Amino acid sequence: MRPIVCACCGQSFLPDPRVKNQTYCSTPTCQAERRKRWRQTRPRTGEVYLDNKARAQRAWLDRNPDYWRNYRGNGKGAKKKQLTDSEIIPAPLSGLYRIQFIPNLGAAKSDEWIAEISLVCTDCPCKENECKVITRSTN
Repeated sequence: MRPIVCACCGQSFLPDPRVKNQTYCSTPTCQAERRKRWRQTRPRTGEVYLDNKARAQRAWLDRNPDYWRNYRGNGKGAKKKQLTDSEIIPAPLSGLYRIQFIPNLGAAKSDEWIAEISLVCTDCPCKENECKVITRSTN
């Protein structure tokens, strides 16, 4: 076996003889990149893949018709936290907010985003009657 260059990190490695056309080395970051690229391209391009996926999901659902009813009923599902009166804070509907995206490190899904929304100003003077000023200036 002769060494080949990894498509992700660029390091040379000896491919596994059981894996035909191996292009990624076995490091966790390169394998994560390989799975990410596969998820981004394969489902959109492979009609056979989409057909197999739909048939497999339907077959599983036919074999497990009461799965979701049982899942929700036995307490394994996501629990809704009961808030006390002291924890409930009325959030203002109008105001100036900051949206900050937080890195999604170590999450199960690579394509999800986490955003933190924080209130900057509840009574921002620069926004007061802004719509009326614009409307009046165009007449």
